[in-house]
Amino acid sequence: MDKSLRPGDYRIHAYTKCSFTADTLKPYHPRVIRIVKNITDKGHAKDSETKRKVSHLSFFPEGGSLIDGVAAKVAFKGTDKKEMPADVKGELREDGRRIARLESLHDGMGMFMLLPHKGSRYTAVLDDGTEYGFPNVESSGLSLHLRKQTDEYMEFLLSQQKGVAPQQIRLEGKMRGVKYCMAEGTLNEILKVRIPVSEFPLQGIAEFTLYDEKGLPVAERLVYLNPKRKLNIEIITDKERYATREKGKVSVRVSDEHGKPVMAHLGLSIFDASYINEAVPENMLSYCMLSSEIKGNIHNPAYYFNDGNKDRLRSLDLLLLTQGWRRYVWENVDDTKEPVIFLSDEILGRQTIGKKRKRNEVGKVQQLLQVSGPDANTQFVMTDSMGNFAVPAEQMLTLRGGYVYLKPMLGKDEYKPEVSFKADFPIADSLRSHLRCYTAFQDMNLVKSVEEFDNSVISRDSSILLSEVTVTGTKGRVFRDKMMGRLDSLAQLNTNSAYVCTSCNYLINYRMDYNAHHNEFGRCPAKGRKKPVNGETYSIAKFKYHGDTSTSGTSFSVVDVQSIVYQVPFYSEEELLRMNNLFRTKGYYGKREFYKPEEADMLLPMPDARNVLMWKPDIITDEKGCAEVEFFCSDINTNFIGIIEGTDGTGNIGTSMCEFNVWKW
Repeated sequence: MDKSLRPGDYRIHAYTKCSFTADTLKPYHPRVIRIVKNITDKGHAKDSETKRKVSHLSFFPEGGSLIDGVAAKVAFKGTDKKEMPADVKGELREDGRRIARLESLHDGMGMFMLLPHKGSRYTAVLDDGTEYGFPNVESSGLSLHLRKQTDEYMEFLLSQQKGVAPQQIRLEGKMRGVKYCMAEGTLNEILKVRIPVSEFPLQGIAEFTLYDEKGLPVAERLVYLNPKRKLNIEIITDKERYATREKGKVSVRVSDEHGKPVMAHLGLSIFDASYINEAVPENMLSYCMLSSEIKGNIHNPAYYFNDGNKDRLRSLDLLLLTQGWRRYVWENVDDTKEPVIFLSDEILGRQTIGKKRKRNEVGKVQQLLQVSGPDANTQFVMTDSMGNFAVPAEQMLTLRGGYVYLKPMLGKDEYKPEVSFKADFPIADSLRSHLRCYTAFQDMNLVKSVEEFDNSVISRDSSILLSEVTVTGTKGRVFRDKMMGRLDSLAQLNTNSAYVCTSCNYLINYRMDYNAHHNEFGRCPAKGRKKPVNGETYSIAKFKYHGDTSTSGTSFSVVDVQSIVYQVPFYSEEELLRMNNLFRTKGYYGKREFYKPEEADMLLPMPDARNVLMWKPDIITDEKGCAEVEFFCSDINTNFIGIIEGTDGTGNIGTSMCEFNVWKW
């Protein structure tokens, strides 16, 4: 992280080429990280108020609308002025008469049954006397109600008003955009539809949509299915307590919902518990299955996937009834249009000719471009007749690690070629600024305080790790990659002819007219030369000659002698690129390897201040579903957490964690 970043919350956005289309309206879900100056400074301010007061109370009829004379389930949600969940206690009144008790069950959410009437006036009144409005009752329509849900089936009740003519209806079930089931029938007054859960092969949110006889969607219900269909990951350390610098081992076992072993691809991180950001309670399972599937900021999404929370499934259904709620307002939409994808995994660009007289000579002819990576490894691509080109993903992987450099094979001075690149990120950033952004959050008043450790890191030889040391001195120029370093070396070789004469020790060819090999005592024999050192002090001299310089013994006089500090000629990266007819753009990042110390490193006296003991994103379990990973503790004596999560490649996801202590004995 850049040290200049101010403390606070930051969002990390990651895109694939299908994340955005030119006409997308879908919200995005960034990753939130917190930057602090000191890891013991959580930066989470707890509110003084212990009980949150309801400032907003919303109601959500199941299926989308309340229909006159048709019984319905109504969910509600209460939040405070900061949009934190607030407990709701009150009652619903019909024409001033109490008909239902309002009491939240989880995070300000609750539900009740209601038989609505078109001509009645409904008001929600809390125990403190605050009144809130209620949704309007429609005079006609269709109702969709989930009557019962088991591990084997879902039972829906489809309803319409008495006396309305029967009609053909259709109920469709989708998951992640894929249609898995459909039921059709004739709706007279009430129609019971039972759908097997086995129709849906994965865990996740299923979207059930009811269509009327005209084929228009009129009601929707979200249902969470197969919560047990996940990877059950067991992670165990060989000890509960380790000494500093002690070797540890983590054993992992993965099984499916039936207890059978599973080969899975997992990622493991072991880190100081102080790095847990309680304000963003998210994991891979909650993000993929919930947060990225419904609208709105979700309070503590990980709660719904913790088997220790006995009410999690009932609470999850309340969440889907509120934040997954949709009321259909039909509009004619042209579904035949293909989405316009503008992000690309490739480098796209165009070569143009700067000299007008040469454009006809090479116009409409394919041209060759040299493509180099940060390590100066080289490949080639061809332009089309209009000068357009693409560096495909396969070449990008070969050239990964930093910038990608393109060099036209046309003469720089003769043709003045230019290369421009298609800029994708500015378009994505511009589009993103108009979309909704949703993140997980947590009420910090509900988080238990954990004792913070702020001890100095002391190694075995009693040396103490300082938080920061500033070293002042000269430093050689460092380039981001080998390619730029190579260009700079070539420029110095071709343009810098300065040297030090080993006979008279004068610096020659550094400044105009200060290039003679003489000194006050006579002509210099100039028997050798050496390269000057950047930052060193040298003498330069200027001489005035008398008489014919072609004859030996010509007299001279010293005009000026100076002491100067030698500075290597500096060329900016832009100058180096221009000198070599090169154009560059960002390529794929290089593969990163996490530092893992060896046993010999643990014997060194230097302090070991690693807060992250392990980061391994490429664990693959064997046919028995097992894997083992070894690690070394550091000199930090505190509580450590291990988090492991991953997938089996077929849509099943799992996550788990372990804890252990490191003590200084």
